[in-house]
This record gives sequence, C-alpha cells and structure tokens, in this order.
Amino acid sequence: MNALLDAALGYAARGIPVYPVHWPRPTQGGTNLACSCSRGAACDRPAKHPLVRHGLHDASTDPAQLQDWCQRWPHANLGLATGIIFDALDIDGTAGLAALRQLAPAADPWLPGPVVRTGGGGWHYWFAPTGLGNRPPRGLAHVDWRGIGGCVLAPPSRHASGRLYRWMRDLDEAPLPEVPAGLRAVLHPDPPPSTRPAGRLGLAGPGPLYGRTVLAAELGALGRATPGQRNHTLNRCAFKVYRYVASGLLDDQDVTAAFAEAALAIGLSAAETARTLASARTAGLANPRGVPLVEQPKAAQ
Repeated sequence: MNALLDAALGYAARGIPVYPVHWPRPTQGGTNLACSCSRGAACDRPAKHPLVRHGLHDASTDPAQLQDWCQRWPHANLGLATGIIFDALDIDGTAGLAALRQLAPAADPWLPGPVVRTGGGGWHYWFAPTGLGNRPPRGLAHVDWRGIGGCVLAPPSRHASGRLYRWMRDLDEAPLPEVPAGLRAVLHPDPPPSTRPAGRLGLAGPGPLYGRTVLAAELGALGRATPGQRNHTLNRCAFKVYRYVASGLLDDQDVTAAFAEAALAIGLSAAETARTLASARTAGLANPRGVPLVEQPKAAQ
C-alpha cells in the first residue's frame, strides 16, 4: 500500500480529518525541489497549501474519499485538521524551543505526549483539544497554537527541503495529554469576557455593534441550555454567530474563544466542544449574513 495512504487511513481511523496538500517535486533539471503547484519555484508556500478547493474544510475521515485522493495525487502531503481530536503546539526550530524554555526552564514536563519532528527543523507537540482557536501564545516568539480551524502537516509528508516529517513519539507510544496550566495561561492573552473592554470584538460602527449584540444573545442562550440539549444548543448558537464572522462583523478567533469558554463553563468537554464548534464554524462561514435591512418609511405623497 502507498505509505501516504496507509498513514492517512490510520489518522482517519482515529477520527482525525485528512486532506491532500501539494508536495515537493524535482525541478526540470532535477537538481532542486519546487512546489507541485503551477507556481513551482515561485510558490510562497511550497508543499504546504491544499490541493482541494476548500482546504481543511474538505478534510475527511472517509476511507473511500482518501483512497480517491491518493489515486489522483499519489505523492500528496497529508494535512490534518486540528481542534477536533487534537491541538498542536507548533515550535519553529531552536528559536521557538528557546522561547518556550525561557517561559518555563523545565519545559519538558509540559511536552509529554506525541511529538512530530517537522521537515523544516521544528516540532509539533500534540495535546488533547482545548476548544481554543489558532493564536500565538502570549510572549512566545516562533511558537504557534493550532486549534479549531487550524491544520498541520503530518508524517510521512515531505518538506520543501526534501526532509520528511517523522514521529519522535507517536500516538501509540503516548496518549494525548491535557494542556498544562502554565501553557494554557499564555494561550489566553485577553481578559475574561466580564472585564473585556467594550468594542474588543470587532471594529466600531453599527454593523459590528449588531454582531456583538447577536453574540451576546447567543452566548446567553447557550448558558441557559438544559442538560441533554447543551451540545445541540452550542451548534445552533455558534452557527448563527459564525455567519456574522463570514460577513466581517465579528472576529473569528474571538468568537471561537467566547463559545469555547462558555461551553466548558456549562459542562461540555473540550473534545466535544471542539468538534461541535468546528462543524458550526464550517457551516456558518459558508452562509454569511449581514445586518438586516430596515425598511424606511415612505415619504408623504
């Protein structure tokens, strides 16, 4: 079996959505590598951007779909959607690792779970999903967090340098750990919603103000959800609000963080919250909605 397909099916069996990504291939002379896309050596994201139209939003766990993609693109890299089964701490080389160690000199206990050595010389440390979106941890240069709406390349994908992504500690060797409190603290750079300055969500103006009003109403509805209906309510409320994100009236990451905090507060698990928000976000962004038009009174005749 194709090693890439074998790996893709393995990720999918764990519930991790997979999608195909461009790969590095030899240039015409055969001495260098370039992106497999039409831009070739001029590509600004070589071997890192999706082959499918909607990128990670087309990610699938369906074996038939993965086999179809592999037949069409047998050398494609593997992109994984984060925030559903796992989140990832993306450390960009030794500079990122040094920044992490400055924050916590004994950083190793923070990183007990699965870890990937990237083809670019960095690391992806995998954690149980937090319900958070994508954001750089506060105060850490060369470090990023990949959560809801994010993605990473996975072994055995190949970097533009030609080096493979490879497991240093795989999913069978270590379970996904919860994010330690010290790391979680720097993933929440904003004050709690009760103390967040007015206007934090979006720009000033009637459109964003309307969006913030909708967000507040839907968060209130989620807070009143009864046991047995909480996950359904989260999906319904978040879908409504992500429609306004699609129209530019609200900030994607702020909305995700607000719903994640509210969902965890009413007892939903991080994994359940992440899956539901990912689904609601995909549907909402595909159905943008703006401020309703108010019919003006007709002038007297």
